[in-house]
Amino acid sequence: MSTVLITRLQNGDDACFKEIYELYHFKVFCFVKKYAGQQTDAEDITQNVFIHLWKYRNKIEPSTELDAILFKSCKQEISKWYKKQNRIFSIEDEQLIKELDNKEEIEIDFSSKLEKIEHLLQQIPEKRRKIFTLHKFDEMSYKEIAEEMGMSQSAVANQISKTLQYLKKHSVKSHELYWFALVFLNHYQN
Repeated sequence: MSTVLITRLQNGDDACFKEIYELYHFKVFCFVKKYAGQQTDAEDITQNVFIHLWKYRNKIEPSTELDAILFKSCKQEISKWYKKQNRIFSIEDEQLIKELDNKEEIEIDFSSKLEKIEHLLQQIPEKRRKIFTLHKFDEMSYKEIAEEMGMSQSAVANQISKTLQYLKKHSVKSHELYWFALVFLNHYQN
């Protein structure tokens, strides 16, 4: 399907571009939002990703997966956005920028990373996993989780901290959780 869409896109098929936009807009936006923070910035970056796709449609190799093309474009557009912000970066941000700036064709095995995170999360107690999921993937505050789970905010914070320590101990980086969150969101929305 991806090859057919890319071939149609290269031929300047507006209907195909609309179809790609409708298929991938939410996925791209969710990914970008994790890095941009502000909704308006995420919307701008997302639009730039699709503008970039249309502008360079003739340079796309038809056998390349659309996900890979759009993800690479996301990384480039997010990197441009970070640089325009002239903000002070944390160590985590600097690592992200290095990864986003890497324009070489690197085959990244996302599925194995996502499987690793999913496997690790299955290893922690169910209640802790639920708390972590509510916070990281459903973006609920400690207070909201505490109310829902019938516990104190400090207990919620403690459970989230323990999960993060466990994941870091097993070499999971914070931005990899965003990839997992994106897949998680898409899986439960369909």
